[in-house]
Amino acid sequence: MRYFSRITVQPAAVAALQDTRHQPALQAGDVYRDHALIWQLFPEAPDATRDFLFRAEQGARQGLRYYLVSARPPQSWHPQVTVETRPYLPTLAAGDWVQFELRANPVIAVAPAREAGRDGRVRGKRHDVLMHAKTQGRQAGLSGGALQQAVDDAAAGWLLKRADKWGLAIADGELLLHGYQPHRLNSKGRDIRFASIDYQGIARVSDPLLLQQALLGKPPADAGLGHAQGFGCGLLLVKRLP
Repeated sequence: MRYFSRITVQPAAVAALQDTRHQPALQAGDVYRDHALIWQLFPEAPDATRDFLFRAEQGARQGLRYYLVSARPPQSWHPQVTVETRPYLPTLAAGDWVQFELRANPVIAVAPAREAGRDGRVRGKRHDVLMHAKTQGRQAGLSGGALQQAVDDAAAGWLLKRADKWGLAIADGELLLHGYQPHRLNSKGRDIRFASIDYQGIARVSDPLLLQQALLGKPPADAGLGHAQGFGCGLLLVKRLP
């Protein structure tokens, strides 16, 4: 069983946590604040392995708003926290047209030259897809609009090579990228850096079962929804079009 929830957190609820163990998180930036607030929705198992995906809605008019898919029903922890929850088992048919959204942390594994582990395997280091494309483009002599196009193509390519394994056939010219944002936070002495980008588009459902699994946060192992899922990335949302 999965649950889909819309969470609204008013400023008074955030202020109530200022004098608790969450104070460092609330002061460490928006993504760490979001991380702490979402965990508050599961008070019965504070040390459990994360079994949810969430996304912060940008530009909410009142308070903070989040969309959440979780294995456990979330619980309000303050009168100024509104939790709207329903069981979630998305059902779509092959051929349906949908509008989709995904905030993701797209990365690429780049293997260092001539470096291998004791087992002889070369292990790549994760790089932000967009920054890696920008570096490669500059090395190739690109600049201006040509460089930006190379970066956009790399970002789009990351999603397009996965979409089919999520059960989506994206229409030509119907993918929009926006909201690229680098994030940096300090957690227990660790310097954490990642970037997020928002994808939107229109697609046809090619495999309903694959799409259902992706919407529940369980895509195929070789077509993941990206990293930084504990910080608001990786929740795929779709809306059936008429």
